[in-house]
Amino acid sequence: MFEQALRAAGGQPVTDMSAVAGLSRQTFDELTTFRFRAQSPCLEYLSLLIETAILLHTHRGGRIYVGFERLSRMEPIIARYLRIADVSERLYVFGEIDWQPPRHPNMRAIKLEPDARLAREWFVIADTPSLQVALVAVDEDGFNAPVLDARNFNAFKSSAPTIVTQLAAAAESLIDATLKG
Repeated sequence: MFEQALRAAGGQPVTDMSAVAGLSRQTFDELTTFRFRAQSPCLEYLSLLIETAILLHTHRGGRIYVGFERLSRMEPIIARYLRIADVSERLYVFGEIDWQPPRHPNMRAIKLEPDARLAREWFVIADTPSLQVALVAVDEDGFNAPVLDARNFNAFKSSAPTIVTQLAAAAESLIDATLKG
C-alpha cells in the first residue's frame, strides 16, 4: 500500500518533512500530501485524527480500509472501530490474524500472512463522500524491536482525492484477490 501511495502521488507535489517527533493537527490539515519518518506514537495520533473525522463526518457512506499489521493491535481501540463500522458503509480491517475482532455486519477482517509485505504496513484510508484522506506507513523495524512504541515508520499522508481514490481501488483489488484465493 505504501508503494502504491508513492506511485499515486507521481506528478503531484509532495512535501518531504524527513524525520519528525510529532506533527500538529494544523500541519496535518493544511498540507495536502506529505512524507515523513516517525515512531508509533505519532502515527497513533494521526490515525486518531482520521478516526475522529470519520466519526464526525461519515453517515453510512463510503468505505474505510485499515491495516494494523496484526489484528491484536486493534484490540485496545476496538470500541472506536465498532463505532466507525456503525457509521460506514463498510469497514475492511487488514492484518495478521492473531486476535479475532468481534463480529459486526459492516466490518470484515482480511487475513494477511505473516510474511506478506502488507503485514508490515499501517494504514487508514477513508474514501467517503464527505471525507477522503489516507495515512499509509511501512514499519522499518518490525515486531522484533525491543520497544514496540519506538518502532520507526516511513509514512505518507494525503487528502488529494485522486490519490485516496487510487489507494481505495488498490485496497479493493486486495480484497477481491483474497476472496478469490
